[in-house]
Amino acid sequence: MSNRKGFTLIELTTAIIIVSILSVMAGMGLVQIANGYAFARKNAVAAEQAQIALARLAKELTAVQAINESQTSSIRLRYSRADTWHTLAWDSDNKILTLDDDTLIDKVQSFSLTYRNTYGAAASSYSSSTAIIELTFEIKVYNDILLTFVQRVTI
Repeated sequence: MSNRKGFTLIELTTAIIIVSILSVMAGMGLVQIANGYAFARKNAVAAEQAQIALARLAKELTAVQAINESQTSSIRLRYSRADTWHTLAWDSDNKILTLDDDTLIDKVQSFSLTYRNTYGAAASSYSSSTAIIELTFEIKVYNDILLTFVQRVTI
């Protein structure tokens, strides 16, 4: 009986328990990696959409010839190349930012326009001395996180 080879039941049970614990930790790590990837990818898409919207708005505002109405969440403007008036507005109920009823970006939680005579001085509305229009909006991204975007446009 002194020539026994093999594992005892206790040794096998201990090995199974250790392998199970390591497998659970590795599985949780893989889940965290997958969640991090999904988070980064969806936030990158949302940030890209916001940057595209800001670039479009900056281009539109630099071509402004006249501004008819200005508020903190909307502006009515006319371009130098056209005779029609255009409206940039935020619909707080539907959470969308529109230019002439065309959606620029959705999931916009807040939007504001700030009119500046100089780089630092803010005004509540547009005037003939307004030199800079600052666009600020927050969008809701993956896991209900809010990202804020700001663009200053010289007019």
